[in-house]
Amino acid sequence: MAKKKGKEVEEIIKDKIDNDPLHDEPEIIEKEKEKTPEDIISELEVIIKELKNTMLKDRADLINTQRRLEKERIIERKFAAMSISKTLITPLDHFELALKHEVSNDENKNFMQGFKIIKDQFVKALEDEGVSEVDALNEEYDPNFHQAIMTEKVEGTEPNMVIEVLQKGYMFKDRLVRPAIVKISE
Repeated sequence: MAKKKGKEVEEIIKDKIDNDPLHDEPEIIEKEKEKTPEDIISELEVIIKELKNTMLKDRADLINTQRRLEKERIIERKFAAMSISKTLITPLDHFELALKHEVSNDENKNFMQGFKIIKDQFVKALEDEGVSEVDALNEEYDPNFHQAIMTEKVEGTEPNMVIEVLQKGYMFKDRLVRPAIVKISE
């Protein structure tokens, strides 16, 4: 029995020695190699190159943003009057409708003459701002500028030709404000 207890004690001691961090084999720590001035210079040159690339990319982004903003400002200025021109087209249509009526007495003819002068000034002011009519009558139908709501078979006329303008269309500079509403041939 004494032998058995002795073996148990040896195992306990051995187990404690194996788990004791002081009895572990020492780890070999490599001493960090000292950097030479050439190594430091080469590392700094790499960092400088990276910073230069970053700076050049940021500068290019800034230039591109400035160009885009300037282009947007030019377009904004060019089309600033578009909304007001668009709203003035409806009263112009009303002037034209009023002028289509025949008047018999002289007093009403004078009123109509005044309306015609006002309408002509109205048209000139819109033209000065860049508003123009869309040419439609006797033109080939173009869905980009015309809106066909009727078709009619007409002898001697090619298909898809505008034969009647029901409502004028208008452009503001190079943009369509309102398409011309037309009748086309079949």
